Formats: sequence, C-alpha cells, structure tokens
Amino acid sequence: MTTTDAEGQAVTVPLSLNQEFNSLFDGGGDDGPFGCRNHAVSGWRITGGPVDSDVLRDALLDVVTRHEALRTRIAGPPHDRYQEILPPSPVRLDVRDFPAAPEASRAELAEALIHEIETETISAYEAPFLRATLARFDERDAVLILMAHHISVDGQSLTVIIRDLANRYAARIGHSVPDLPASPQYREYGVWERTAAESAAAREYWQRQLDGALFTAIPTDLPRSLGLAESTARHRFLIPGDVVSAIDRMARSNRATRFMAIAAVYQLLLHRLTGVTDVVMATFTPGRGGGLFDETVGSLYNFIPLRTDLAGCKTYEDVLQRTRRTCLEAFAHDIPSIQIFTEAPQLMGPVMTDNATAMVLQSVPLNPIVDAPGDLRFVQITRLLKSQELASAVPDGALWDINKDPSGDAIGSVAYKRNLFREDTIVSMAAEFGEIARLFSSSPGASAGLL
Repeated sequence: MTTTDAEGQAVTVPLSLNQEFNSLFDGGGDDGPFGCRNHAVSGWRITGGPVDSDVLRDALLDVVTRHEALRTRIAGPPHDRYQEILPPSPVRLDVRDFPAAPEASRAELAEALIHEIETETISAYEAPFLRATLARFDERDAVLILMAHHISVDGQSLTVIIRDLANRYAARIGHSVPDLPASPQYREYGVWERTAAESAAAREYWQRQLDGALFTAIPTDLPRSLGLAESTARHRFLIPGDVVSAIDRMARSNRATRFMAIAAVYQLLLHRLTGVTDVVMATFTPGRGGGLFDETVGSLYNFIPLRTDLAGCKTYEDVLQRTRRTCLEAFAHDIPSIQIFTEAPQLMGPVMTDNATAMVLQSVPLNPIVDAPGDLRFVQITRLLKSQELASAVPDGALWDINKDPSGDAIGSVAYKRNLFREDTIVSMAAEFGEIARLFSSSPGASAGLL
C-alpha cells in the first residue's frame, strides 16, 4: 500500500510489530484499540504570563509537522492493515475561561476539567490525532490539557510533545530557543523493531522462562457471557509519603528500583487474590531501544510478562530479591510482545475464559516540570485523587498505575472494565495493596504470609 508523507511523496509503511500486537485486541467498539475512547490525557499548569491562543495553535501545528505519528492512521482491511501518513493539518484547540476562583480551589477545578476532557472522544481515523484545551484562571495562570489517541502516543510521547510545544511557542513569540534534538520518526522505529525481534538469544530466554507458565488470572465479578457493554472506570487511591519513603529505602538497600519494590507488593496482592505462588504478571517497558528512540512520538511501549516463583519466600525482602532478579532478566531480553507470545502460546489461556481476566501493572517515573524557554512555566498536574465512572479505555481487565507525586505521596490508579468488575471489588483490591505496601516497607524481615 502507498501513503502520502508531508512532502507529498508516496511511501510504503507497514505496521510496526507493536501495532500488530494491538490489532489482536481489536473487537471494535469505543474501548477497542481503534475506538474513540482509547486515548491518553495529560494536564499542565502554565504560569508566568499570558498564553496567546493563536500562537499556541501555530505551535501545535509545528509539533504535528515534526512528529509523523500524530498524523498517521491505520488503514486497510483487518487482514491487511498499514500505516497511512497524512499531511500536517491544524490541531483542534478549545479555549475557555474558568470562573473566578481563589488560588486554594484552582487545583480542584483543574482536576475536574481533566476528568471532563477524559470523558470525551477522539477519532482514530481523522487526523491529527492530537487535541488541546486551554482554560484560563487569569492572565498569568492557565491549564493546558492534551488528548491524543493511543494509536499515536504512549506516556513518554506526551512528555516529548509538551516539551516541543513549549519550545515552538517560545520561538514563535520571539524568544531565543535551543534547537530541539533530532526526532526519529515512528516508521524508523518500526524498521528497527523488526530487527530487534530477530534476537535468537532473547527468544530462547522467553521460551525457557515461560515454559509451562500461565498468566495469573483474576476472577471477575461479571462473566463476559453477559454481553454487557464495555466501558472503563478509574479508581484512585493514595499511598502516604512515609510508606513511599520506606519503600524507596528498602529498594536501595536491595539494589532494586522503586518499580521492582512496587512490583513485589503487587505480586503479593496477586498471591492473596488467587493463592498462586508461580506468579505471572505483566508490565510495560518503554520499548525505545535503550534510548535510540527517546525522542520519538508514537506507540512504542512493550507489553512483557514477569514470572516469579514466590514459593518458599519467608520474608518481604525475599519477595523483593526474587522480583528484582525477574525484572533484571526480563528487561535485558526485551523484544516485541508479539514475539514473546509466539514463544509461549499457552500463556494467556487463563485470562481468556468467561469469568477471569488479566491485570497489568505500570509505574512510569514522572518528570513533571518542563524546561520551557521564555517566561512561561509548565508543570504537569499529577495529584489527581478523585475516581471516575468513565475514563480512558483499557483493552481488558484492569491497569494499575502507581507513581510518586512531587509531594512525596504515591498516587495509585486502577483503570478497570465496568463490564467485568464492580467498583467495591476494585476499591477492596486497592486497599489491600496499600496494606501490603505498609507492611512490606515497615518490616522487610517480617513474614510475607506465603507459608
């Protein structure tokens, strides 16, 4: 198939392996990979001066011109899909004013607006796949919310987009700005990804590591056979800063990362929920080639299984040490998901039944302050604590996201399918996670409760 790039020249652009993997989950509907609710939303507080909406529109167009993924749609029939790169076109920017409000209540108004935007939809077929809302408190304080379709971005992409947007805005109002780093296009990533998938050593590792493995399935409240309409809700919860600090200390003393410690807590939760000690969970890696594609916008994240045998662990520290070993080995053999599952075709069987599903854990380090040229300061709004009845879609089951807030607390989020889980079940799981985290961090030598 042929497409047209920004210069009007015909090119052939096959799907990336990541896109092929996502296509496997395409059952249609609003919550599917190409559905209008499969989006990523981030909010940013902009202070230090007025924001010119016309200049902001031009800067948004600059970003879409710079990053092909924001104007690349997946076209063709299900059996023969391909990427279609479209010419740059203006980004929809909605501008509004907040009602007059004291500083103390502005964070709450900003959070409410982020939730409102997240209930909206964005097409997977009408480019560009980026939308913005600018809401002003006054001339020196505003909120910018970006929404992008997940076919075009992952979490790291949103950070690249806001940095580039701040740079181009500053340049357009006359500031001297540094050159942006070279940004490999997503189509280049697709070529590299196929080469990485050919790693015989990595494929042999996954074949050996997942031999006989079964994904740890979570019982659902509602069977799939009921045929309930799919929708995604989000439950949020807080892990206090003293618990987070203790988790960090425990991680450092075991030469582990915060993610490894959180994954250890999460695996203990899975054990409590299922009784399984041969735990197979899933997470995401950046999938960016060890830094080769850090400047690329697109859907690069990689879904990988983590298998840890918890049998015989006598303490929480034992669980962390085994989790650390699992993570180090898995991350060292990171290859595209579709290749991993080729080596273990039985893996996902338990989560494809009528009354069970998968849960996935991610914990993406935040860099909430953008180094913006000029007078404006961009700070990401990360302290979101209110739950939502309608949120950005997850493909199936539930997605856990645990991130440390600049305040020192950790904000937990569980996005879950309402057609599979009741709210009180998810609330109970989150509370149990928090309790395990407290015990885990305060008494690393205590019994993990597995014997």
